[in-house]
Amino acid sequence: MRSDWASFQGFMAEGLLGRKLISQKVYTAGSFMLQRFITDLNPNEENHIGEAIIRENGELEYLKTYRLSGMQTRRVYLLSQLAEHNWNLDATASKLGNTREEFVLRLEKVGFGYLLNAEVRLAALKKIKGKR
Repeated sequence: MRSDWASFQGFMAEGLLGRKLISQKVYTAGSFMLQRFITDLNPNEENHIGEAIIRENGELEYLKTYRLSGMQTRRVYLLSQLAEHNWNLDATASKLGNTREEFVLRLEKVGFGYLLNAEVRLAALKKIKGKR
């Protein structure tokens, strides 16, 4: 039974083990630390997001991971790029090789249009349609 369970766990976490993780310490309570993590968001591999509770001696007490779908990976990637550039649309668009308008439409396409001011969305749409 233990062998079967170990094999199953390895199968379920295949896209997580041995990957570069970005982690953040969220909370400490006594000798326990809550840590959140995400894989490096490689679109060609499984991507995971999760949290762990770890003792000060390094023992893992709790682990919860979620496998991200392709769309979730794209959404998390765009949000992480925005956060990396202090939520500046122009800087993020430039980093990703997009114009501001193209980036706004990318955000719309993955379902994040509601995060933007309606005027910004409308201006981007008008400018893109004007080029066609």
